[in-house]
Amino acid sequence: MNEELYNFLLGKIFYFCQLPSYTKWGIWSFEPDGKIKGMHSDFEQTWKIENGRLLILDSQGHVTCIFEGQIEKMQKSHLLRPGMEHFQVALIATDLIGYDYFDSLCPIENDLVAACMETGSVANEKLRQLLLEDKTIDGYYAGRAYAVKRKDLEIGLKQYKGVFYDLELSQNQPDFFTKKLLVWFPGLLSYNHGNARENFFPNPFEGITGSIAKNTVVLRIADSNLINGSYYLNTPNFRDYEQNIQELIAKTAEEEGILRENILCAGSSRGGMGALYHGLLGNYALVSMDPVVDRSPWLQSADVQLMFDCIPVSFVDKLNQLLEKTNLSAEKIQVITSPQVPITYPFIIQLKTWKLALKTYRMKLADEQFDYQPYGGKMHGDFVNRNIPLLLMKINEFLYGCDSIENTIDEKTL
Repeated sequence: MNEELYNFLLGKIFYFCQLPSYTKWGIWSFEPDGKIKGMHSDFEQTWKIENGRLLILDSQGHVTCIFEGQIEKMQKSHLLRPGMEHFQVALIATDLIGYDYFDSLCPIENDLVAACMETGSVANEKLRQLLLEDKTIDGYYAGRAYAVKRKDLEIGLKQYKGVFYDLELSQNQPDFFTKKLLVWFPGLLSYNHGNARENFFPNPFEGITGSIAKNTVVLRIADSNLINGSYYLNTPNFRDYEQNIQELIAKTAEEEGILRENILCAGSSRGGMGALYHGLLGNYALVSMDPVVDRSPWLQSADVQLMFDCIPVSFVDKLNQLLEKTNLSAEKIQVITSPQVPITYPFIIQLKTWKLALKTYRMKLADEQFDYQPYGGKMHGDFVNRNIPLLLMKINEFLYGCDSIENTIDEKTL
């Protein structure tokens, strides 16, 4: 056991994180001479293995952490320094993308990402291979990006078969309303953060329960794939992603005793695509705000979202196939958009619009000449962000509709 753990530790990079937030305190490598080489570490430390356990020692030889070793990942520990015993920490193995994989040294995060976007470059090909190995980026330090096995990510979320999610139950709420499930698919505010959670789960709509019908369970599903998600679609590295999302929704509904007709999928932008696709796939009612159903605007100058050829450029055909087969009425498929948004509207209207309730709004948005994203991304963002009340209204129409009664008036009572 000691030899196995010793060989596992050498030649790898580890995150040293505080729990439960997984805040990265440092990045360590274990040297054969017993020293710990650390980035962002303020302490001189050494290491040794005893009885299958990894011991971390300070400069005085005092044990500060004890980790129970596991191949692939390290266990958690409490700090043993005086006065810091309440801190729980974790040591997590990663893989490293170093300078040698890039055409030139990349001293800052944005330059490193730009190198990866250059089709055919060494960095681009290396990153694509890592994605096919089901790894993602979680951290940029000292000109290096750190690749972690996606299934081993520690980002403070629950996980079901590789799908990361958060579940907010309807606690201490009276049950005079029918119990409902809102499945929220977060959008993509920006991309290529050093933090995988920010890429997968950037807009969880925290606090939404205060603005929607009571007795509603909220299931938030992170787009847990590639680097910036995959629009909740299968990829070569995650071939059962869609199925696992569907299973998670069904599992949550069953455990909470919620009927299918009381489930709503919702989201905007990337999340709008997730809500639209998975609502149709599972025959769930949906509200989709300005969904991205074609990626071509994001591919004009470079593959800025770093999705390579892992998913189609256009999702229109996939969506139309589902629309053709759906049992949902058009009013259960609410899609909100605006002709003033050039990167989404021309593609949305390529859908079988007679099979859905397309709600279009005329908005005064930012002039294109002031749009810092040449493909029109700011107008898309403006439309989504300025119309959160509209999205909430549509969500609540469905949630309250689960308990609505058609009013009938007996003429004899008039």
